[in-house]
Amino acid sequence: MLFLYFWHMKKAKVLVCESNFLYREGLKTVIDRNPFYEAIHEALNSEDLENKLLNNKYDLVTIDFADEPAFGIDTITLIQEQNPEAKILIISNESNKRNIYNVLSRGINNYVTKSCSGQEIYKALEASLKDQKYFCNTILDIIIDKSFGEDEDDTTTTADILTSREKEIVQLIAQGKMAKEISSILNISVHTIYTHRKNIMKKLKISSPVELITYAINSGIVKV
Repeated sequence: MLFLYFWHMKKAKVLVCESNFLYREGLKTVIDRNPFYEAIHEALNSEDLENKLLNNKYDLVTIDFADEPAFGIDTITLIQEQNPEAKILIISNESNKRNIYNVLSRGINNYVTKSCSGQEIYKALEASLKDQKYFCNTILDIIIDKSFGEDEDDTTTTADILTSREKEIVQLIAQGKMAKEISSILNISVHTIYTHRKNIMKKLKISSPVELITYAINSGIVKV
């Protein structure tokens, strides 16, 4: 009876977003050991991810948002917009608390590090698909620090809110580059440029390109 129950369970389609070959193959091997995952696809960078999301719908997406320049924090937004039904599992060794808080604020409920044990990875995968929360001990400690106001990054400047990719885009916008030019320079799609720009302006609480250029100069991202 137990066998029949699992046989009729809906199998999950998984997308692994990871540019590092060893990490990617290792994670695919871990996932493939579970017979209840139907198919495992992979994305090597944001553009590859966009193409996958255009042609497929996934039940679960795993991603290292700190895997720059392949992926960034705003890649999470792309997944949420293009495949809102997908559960997202972060697997990253990002150490910057500000970036981790930023990710968690985007509704991420499942987050483990690459140094976690196999058992923790399995639990995180299972929890993600069941729409349950799962954080490894490292991330739980950071959440607790934040809850009690023990954020050692309180001195972080506004410029530190932006990822390195976002800073690159701000620099190019401030230099008068258009979206197509930036797309060509950074080798990412125009759609991704617009998504980045929208999120940059939201983060900085500004509403016009002029304000963005002023910010870039005042924060030292662009030298005059």
